[in-house]
Amino acid sequence: MPTVMLTTRCPNRCPWCFARSKMEWYRSKGILEMSWEAFLRVVDFHEASGVKQMKLLGGDPLLHSRILDILDLLQSKNFSVQFFTSAVIPASLVDRIREKQYAALQFGVNSTLYFQYGASRRAKVDYFLQNIGYATGISYTLHNADLTEGAPLFILDRLAMIRKFGLNRHLSLQVAVPSEGNAEYIPFDRYRQLFRRLRGYFDILGRHGITYGIDCHCVPLCMIRETPDMGLSLRTSCQSFPIDIGPDLSVWPCFPLSELTVGLDRFRNLSETQAYFSQESRRKELCFDESCEECPEREDNRCSGGCLGFQLLRRARKQSPPRLQDDLRTGTVLAF
Repeated sequence: MPTVMLTTRCPNRCPWCFARSKMEWYRSKGILEMSWEAFLRVVDFHEASGVKQMKLLGGDPLLHSRILDILDLLQSKNFSVQFFTSAVIPASLVDRIREKQYAALQFGVNSTLYFQYGASRRAKVDYFLQNIGYATGISYTLHNADLTEGAPLFILDRLAMIRKFGLNRHLSLQVAVPSEGNAEYIPFDRYRQLFRRLRGYFDILGRHGITYGIDCHCVPLCMIRETPDMGLSLRTSCQSFPIDIGPDLSVWPCFPLSELTVGLDRFRNLSETQAYFSQESRRKELCFDESCEECPEREDNRCSGGCLGFQLLRRARKQSPPRLQDDLRTGTVLAF
């Protein structure tokens, strides 16, 4: 299912954001949002692919200058629409969307910074959650700080939000991954620690009747043997990509692999796009370290060695001069 990068504007500047470098690059070129003509091309692409659901992200897609026109068009074509938003938007826009009474509209609100917001920003999110009038859930991005000893249990705060605002009883979790220019992603060597904690979080959610899911994320099979019940939540093969469409009609397999960006116009439909990126990814080195090279599970094509974003990071370390290698080890620089 493609995700459409509708804007390059966001009220937040999360250090772990996988889209941050993309947004900054587009803004440096003067591209603040997808044009109306480009959006019509995206709609045509979805229809040619037999896809009647539109997933919109950014930046924050609700900051697009023609967001109501976009929703009107998608409504006329019987699309269901899913927004990924910060919910830090004007109350007047919340009211307009609610008044329109669109069909098949859903929102996912990233709550990672919610409890760090000042009063005015949190008030905007609260107004959204209390008044949007459509199915709304929350997500949380797991980042390196969550693995620090003594870090607060974010999961309890999210349970409180779900209960307070009557949100969908589902928590979407994302794992901060390396992409160009971001920081606070979870290093590869801390994944076992992450999964042990996740198992505890899942137990808490289950006791409160909250379902959960982890966004597209690929990890080596050897790292989840200790937590076999998590197998359904994680993938061990990096060959199936969500596909991201940029505001300039460029397309890439996922943000950590945005170096593979090509033009959308070279594809007729989603199947062609996915087949192309699957083939291109096979040309990349799929071993994270030397221990993967003789792994029998990899030989049987049951494991590809983890997120390709880490493969690119490893390659950058090998190719970089000593000073940059030091910066890469500390996580302060990523240069693919």
